Amino acid sequence: MATTTTPTQASGPTIAAHPYQAVTSHSIRERLPLAILVGTLMLGMGLLVGGLWPSLKGTFADLEAQLPEIFTALLGGVGLGTPVGWANAELVALVAPIGAIAVALIATTQGIAGEEETKTLGVLLSAPISRTTFILAKATAMVFLVAIVGVASYLGLLIGSAVGDMGLSQSGMIGASVHITAVGIFFGGVAILIGAISGKRRLTIGAAAGLAGLSFAAASFLPLSDSLANGAKASPWYYFNNAIPLANGIEWTHVLILIGGGALLVVTTLPIFKRRDLRG
Repeated sequence: MATTTTPTQASGPTIAAHPYQAVTSHSIRERLPLAILVGTLMLGMGLLVGGLWPSLKGTFADLEAQLPEIFTALLGGVGLGTPVGWANAELVALVAPIGAIAVALIATTQGIAGEEETKTLGVLLSAPISRTTFILAKATAMVFLVAIVGVASYLGLLIGSAVGDMGLSQSGMIGASVHITAVGIFFGGVAILIGAISGKRRLTIGAAAGLAGLSFAAASFLPLSDSLANGAKASPWYYFNNAIPLANGIEWTHVLILIGGGALLVVTTLPIFKRRDLRG
């Protein structure tokens, strides 16, 4: 009796902890090539931004005064005539967050709605793993993958700054990286909620991407009107780039709003996913 009881007691915590770890690591492995590909793109963009700056800075200094206000707003509110403005326009304001959001949406959509559509979700949940654990594992994997893009964006800016002698500050490059990661996490949370409700890949990725696009438009265009400017604060994109992290470093309130919003969306998903009849 003693010999059979001891192994059972010792293996209990391992079995309880294993499903979360297994689903998380499997989800990361599945989408790691995508995160690495997007991260490599960020490195290449950083190199390109730095390489082009010495030859273009004079041109952009002359051009900046001729550009309409709306153009500057679309590029994050910083003029092209400075190293920060150039790097912000070419990498931070749009390309890097789109990369982070794309990784977040694909990872969560394929990992939740995709599992249901391919009829593998039921088999997975028949193992000793709860629906809550499943969602939390998918969310953890998403955060890890998005963080890869954020770190790669920092490295791209670091390389570009060195190559082009741009003099970008460490606090600014780290701030841009953190904000890029935060906005990716938020929209990953959006995709988790939509995917858990609908169980449909196309609907999930289309709706989440559409919301990201509307968010960008609202944060870019509403400030152009004095009467509508405050409406931009309802947009997640406002909290991504309004503080211009590449110039000013991390705006912790904005980062916490994005990450906290993403976490709240995941928490909201849990009771919905637990009660819904699944097709897979």
